[in-house]
Amino acid sequence: MAFINYFSLEHLLNLTLFGVVFLVWLILNRWINKNLEGYLKQKGWLVAGREKNIKKLIKQILLLLCSILALEALIIGHQEFSISNITHLELFGFDFEEKANGTYDRFSFTIGSVFYLIFVVIISKISISVFRVLIYRSTKEKKWIDEGGTYTIIQLSKYVIYSIAIIVAIQGVGINITFLVAGSAALFVGIGFGLQAILGDVFSGIILLFDGSIKVGDIVEMPNSEICKVDHIYIRTSQLKTLDGKTIIVPNGYLTKENIINWTISDKITRFNISLSVSYGSDTQAVKEILYQCALKHPLVEKRRNITIELEDFGKDGLEFKVYFWAQKTWEIINIKSDIRLAIDQAFRNNNIRIPFPQRDLHIISDTRKED
Repeated sequence: MAFINYFSLEHLLNLTLFGVVFLVWLILNRWINKNLEGYLKQKGWLVAGREKNIKKLIKQILLLLCSILALEALIIGHQEFSISNITHLELFGFDFEEKANGTYDRFSFTIGSVFYLIFVVIISKISISVFRVLIYRSTKEKKWIDEGGTYTIIQLSKYVIYSIAIIVAIQGVGINITFLVAGSAALFVGIGFGLQAILGDVFSGIILLFDGSIKVGDIVEMPNSEICKVDHIYIRTSQLKTLDGKTIIVPNGYLTKENIINWTISDKITRFNISLSVSYGSDTQAVKEILYQCALKHPLVEKRRNITIELEDFGKDGLEFKVYFWAQKTWEIINIKSDIRLAIDQAFRNNNIRIPFPQRDLHIISDTRKED
């Protein structure tokens, strides 16, 4: 009887409302896991590669809203535990400036400040997601902008939103950002000297995003002759994928200072070559025709550009030829070259043309001198 008396009608109401909120959260969370991706794809709001991020963001927002509602459900009818009283609870604070009447201005960081910061973070994430969807939907059918340009607009928008969010968060918790910047000027100078290389990479990242010399999706050749595809350009570093499928992280300063060959920006169609040798005495006209046909028959070799066969030199072991051809799919050039080499090898076998290998003649001279 005492146990029943302990729970008043208000407590039962609180528990009931809490249970309803918890049930709603379970139902919506289950729907997000099963149907959200299909719903967004149907509406055209889904950005490729961002499915998990969007789902995670929506689940976080749902959890926050349900947590606030659950808290409100538990404190209904209890004025001493109202939301207003809870948000004004001070976590820490300090006096920092004396007024003329002898009192001090006080900085107070409350539970409400924590909720405010969380709210700013969530709003900034929602804004970035909305901007990303709007930009993708408005540019995916446009011919004047490519994948790299779309990525640049999204990244710059993200940095602008984050900058605004930081300023709003600082001002919202009661910190005067003007005094903060003025008081930290000397500190920023010291940090600038200490982090000179990092800041250089940051400014290089901004330059890359603005000038478009290297964009996401471009095929580039590094100074060490490694072929890479640009996957991401972040504010300080960029991620490049090699032909082996490995991802390398490169400081943006390296991309702006070194001589990087951008195959994509130079021309959609690029010229490549294959070097080979044939034995002395081979019919050079037949060799030239075979090389031409092997390159011409490959489906990924550009037919509208000239295929050139050159006798480059008289080598030590044979006649050195070079096949020049044009191809558009530069990311697949290793496979294209391999296919052409295999075709050349088979054609040479069918026409009795030999590829030479280094040979050395060894002359043994007998010592005819008599021993004394």
